[in-house]
Amino acid sequence: MESTSPLPLDGIVVVDVSRMLPGAVLARMLLDLGARVIKIEDPRTGDLMRYTPPLVDGVGVGFCVYMRGAESVALDLRTEAGAAALRALAAEADVLVESFRPGTLDRWGLGLDSLRAANPRLITASLPGFNHGDAVGHDLNFVALSGLLDRLQSETIPAAQFADCTAGSLASAAILAALLRRERAGVGGHISQPLAQGPLQFMTWAWAEHSVGGEPMSQRLLGGSIPSYRTYTCADGLDLAVGCLEPKFWITLCQAIELPELAAVGLDSSDAGAAAAAKTAARFAEQPRAAWLDKLAPLNLPVSAVHDVASATAEPMYDASGLVEATPTPSGGSFRAPGPTLPSLGRTPKTPAPALGQHTREVLAAVGLDPAIIDTIKPAKKG
Repeated sequence: MESTSPLPLDGIVVVDVSRMLPGAVLARMLLDLGARVIKIEDPRTGDLMRYTPPLVDGVGVGFCVYMRGAESVALDLRTEAGAAALRALAAEADVLVESFRPGTLDRWGLGLDSLRAANPRLITASLPGFNHGDAVGHDLNFVALSGLLDRLQSETIPAAQFADCTAGSLASAAILAALLRRERAGVGGHISQPLAQGPLQFMTWAWAEHSVGGEPMSQRLLGGSIPSYRTYTCADGLDLAVGCLEPKFWITLCQAIELPELAAVGLDSSDAGAAAAAKTAARFAEQPRAAWLDKLAPLNLPVSAVHDVASATAEPMYDASGLVEATPTPSGGSFRAPGPTLPSLGRTPKTPAPALGQHTREVLAAVGLDPAIIDTIKPAKKG
């Protein structure tokens, strides 16, 4: 349901100089909360997410999803005109987000300290790999370094961006906190949200266990080595996720599948637990998944289908909860995708993602940039 209340970030202007997924996740959250996001793009290439297939109306679906409702200003920040334009935008903005390698903006005369000096209320936010040095990396590298990739115990690379998405979400929380601090203190400041911290959110418990030399309880309980918290394959080859970690749920499940003798070993990771898991697996293999879901539904247990992407998009609980919406495309069409990211406070904008440089002249004119400088800014590359 569309909220009629004022959005929390109404009136907040965000200049987004970041690229790719971490900044896009952050932008999506701020847009959903009502912020105006002005995305700065290289006029020659634009953000690479624009061209990552599959394309809809010539635009990558990822860019369509994350940047709906944003404005696009095409600037070559290496030129005097582009740098002057960014300084003019930063002078009027509340937040500026960047993801360049350390020192890049300084070389272009756009150091964050100087931007805040010109606008003391400005909050600058960086998305580096780490909080020191200039080491480069992508999601896979940060997931590997944290121990999470090993913990996933898969022979293939996980097709989910743990570092990028989590770091973007954490950065949104940091920006909201910085905005609150600004309301109290009257000045902005700088925050840095390293991508490397994203996967660490998943590994905090495991690192703590290792540091004190204790049993890896998080892996034992939640890593698939106990009967009550793992997946089971049904007769049709489809999997069920059984999350009956609490004894009351496991006992009820055991009764429902007519294995009451296993009620006491749900949390057992020894040979007895392995034997119980084998019995449970054999029982679930007797019927197709749909039959088990129908049988267990009245009991309201934490048992669910293991969806692939195709079947996940048809899961009715997402629609019933308002967690999926139609994402608009440039031609007026739409496709289904998750949104809004913060449903209790925000909404997803109704306008589609912008064309490259679509708002350049009007945005720069609105912040009072010299028309002579605007005229020197090259138009964005078409197509």
